[in-house]
Amino acid sequence: MDTQQFLAQLQRRGVYRVAAIYSAAAWALLQVADVLFPIFGFGDGAVTIVLLVGLAGFPISLMLAWIFDFTSHGIVETPSVEVDVHQFKLSPARVAELGLIAILILLVGYLFFDRLKPQSEDLASQAISSKIGSARATIAVMPFVNSSDTPSMGYFGDGLAEEILNLLAKLGELNVSARTSSFYFKNKTVDIETIAAHLGVRYVLEGSVRHFGNRVRVTAQLIDATDSFHLWSETYERDISNLFTLQDDIASEVVGSLRVTLSPSSKDTLDRDFSVDPSAYDYYLRGRDYLRKPADNSTLANATELFHKALKLAPEYADAYAGLCDALLLRYQTEMDVDWFSEAENACLRAQQLDSRAISVHIALGNLYRGSGQYALSEQEFNRAIELQANAVDAYIGLANTFSANSKHALAEQILTRAIELQPNYWQASMAMGRYLFNAGRVEESIAYFRRIDDLLPESGAASNNLGNAYFFSGQFEEAVTAWEEAFRRAPTVDVYSNLGTSYFFVNRYDEAAEMYAKALHLAPLHFEGWGNLGDAYSHSTTRSDLAPAAYQRALELARAHLKINPSDAATFAMAGHYLAHLGEREQSLENVNIAQQLAQSDMYVYYFSASALCTLGELKRSIAALGNAIALGYPPHLIGSDASFSALKGLPDFEEMMVNSQRVVTQAFEGE
Repeated sequence: MDTQQFLAQLQRRGVYRVAAIYSAAAWALLQVADVLFPIFGFGDGAVTIVLLVGLAGFPISLMLAWIFDFTSHGIVETPSVEVDVHQFKLSPARVAELGLIAILILLVGYLFFDRLKPQSEDLASQAISSKIGSARATIAVMPFVNSSDTPSMGYFGDGLAEEILNLLAKLGELNVSARTSSFYFKNKTVDIETIAAHLGVRYVLEGSVRHFGNRVRVTAQLIDATDSFHLWSETYERDISNLFTLQDDIASEVVGSLRVTLSPSSKDTLDRDFSVDPSAYDYYLRGRDYLRKPADNSTLANATELFHKALKLAPEYADAYAGLCDALLLRYQTEMDVDWFSEAENACLRAQQLDSRAISVHIALGNLYRGSGQYALSEQEFNRAIELQANAVDAYIGLANTFSANSKHALAEQILTRAIELQPNYWQASMAMGRYLFNAGRVEESIAYFRRIDDLLPESGAASNNLGNAYFFSGQFEEAVTAWEEAFRRAPTVDVYSNLGTSYFFVNRYDEAAEMYAKALHLAPLHFEGWGNLGDAYSHSTTRSDLAPAAYQRALELARAHLKINPSDAATFAMAGHYLAHLGEREQSLENVNIAQQLAQSDMYVYYFSASALCTLGELKRSIAALGNAIALGYPPHLIGSDASFSALKGLPDFEEMMVNSQRVVTQAFEGE
């Protein structure tokens, strides 16, 4: 068959028409898949499958068009007959028709292959300058310096920097240093190279803000810390009502300067269209500023009030609801007032309704559900945050804490290790790992992480407080006192007062212990553990033992309120058993002890408080057995020997043998090191 005869047959059999129709339909299918698949939760892999099927179907459709005809009688085989080629001369009109069909097929083919080509194989993206980092560029956003005449406007620069940081952190192509790490350098004279090395990043975004009337002037610059080269710098002057656009502009310039190839979802993040009442935004920034300060009753109350003011002006402001959720949850954790928990949950859920893709909302909900013992929901929220932002280190920390609370210890340690790998210089990741190891009875291992926090955040009392706990539990009492005194100097918090009270309790200075516990309760009057500690100090005091029952009763009431929120909290059941035992409620005490041990069979504190309750009830053998479990799980035997709660056990052969054996094991462990 010669060429002219072949072309004539293609025309007669309708192959040209089928090729054009198929190409147009395939192109339309590509557009529909790109738009709808993400909405229904299908990833890029599903779109790729559709494209591959479309490509495979193209030659098949041409073959079928050649072989079969569609007639009024159905599909029949195309008869093989010679065609009078003179009837199919390539007139100018026919040449134009064939040319258009060919162009359509080539265009659709190009779009298909371009869509299928892996981004990682894009030669242009591989040939970028050495000044530009990889697609996973590491960057820190520093607080913007307040250049206004009013010092109190410092919150505005901090807030603007934090919002830009949060926006950049949503881009999976960037690894953004956590806010609490980069903000540590606020008001410190430190060079860019030192900051970058400390935070483990290559690029640093810094800037300044100056207010004048209803306008602001913002200067921002992106620096490569390897040689202090300024990749980009710009000054903006905007009306205060146009700040969201400013944030987007700066974030876009950063991405452009780093020459990062963004995914479609990341592009959508930067192309957002959002505005809010300027006064509401100002209240929001002020509220966030309070949340950056040490959490106490006053700062959290101020933050709560400011978020409420923002929401009064902008009732649909999702970020303000997320801030309110954070503030109320911190108030609950600090004060143990159950009303704060309910309000926090309402704020979190409202924020989620308004913006289901906000990472901060999913993290807040994850923490909320963990606090109420809904571990499956908690895991779901943290995993959703990680899906939205693969390097969301706070989500990893929250997920690990949830695993730990749910006795999934191996998973908890694995996830915390991942969090530290993501941001080695993020102090909260080190804090979480230190606390995990401490609560798992691996006290000696935890010390290294608490010391690391002291290096990363030397002004934080939390680091010294936890370091004091670790020293105390490992028997290094002088070091513990030094650490706690330092923590007290930096920030006299509820935990510091409680720990000082405990140190007095274990050296039989019960009245002084009671004073410390009372000071802790002054800061957090609804904290049931504080009331229980006060009851313990009173019960062993020679002058105030008559005050113990009232303290235990208050502790029990507050513990039961907490258990209504989190009925899976084994440690609280064990402590309630301890309070009930001192109140003479034998049956209820034993019931609580049994529930606690059923809920958590690998928690040393559960067995410790169970042992204390059993000893108070005269169940001495069971108390010794529970203490044996606590020691096996890491509770220090030297503390048991100094604990007045177990004075009834001293002299009993089983108890003394257990103490001798446990001390021998500890001694051998230290000698082995």
